[in-house]
Amino acid sequence: MSQPSAARSRKSAKLTPAKARLAADIREQLAAQGGSAHREVVIGRILQGMGLRGPAAERARRDLLSAFDLHVHPEPDSGVPRRVDLPFGPESYRWALGEPMRASIRF
Repeated sequence: MSQPSAARSRKSAKLTPAKARLAADIREQLAAQGGSAHREVVIGRILQGMGLRGPAAERARRDLLSAFDLHVHPEPDSGVPRRVDLPFGPESYRWALGEPMRASIRF
C-alpha cells in the first residue's frame, strides 16, 4: 500500500539550501492549512504556487517528498531540525507541523 520514501531507500539525504527552502515551503503550507494536511494537498498547493506542470512538477514533487523525509527523520548528527511530523504514524500520508511549531499557529 505505501511506498518507501526516497530518503530511507537510498543513501542518507543531505541538507542543501534548496531542500531547506522546500522544507520551509512545506511548513508554510502546513501552517496555512491549520497545522496538518494530506501530503497531496500540500504538494499540490506548493506546485500550483510555483506554476509547475508536467516533468518539472514531477521533479519538484520528488524533491518535496525528499525534503519532508529529511526533516521528519533527521539523522542524529545531521544538524537537521525535526520541524514536521507524521501524526498518524510512518505509513500515514498526513503531514503536520512538529509539536513546537503547531503551538505557534493562531486561529
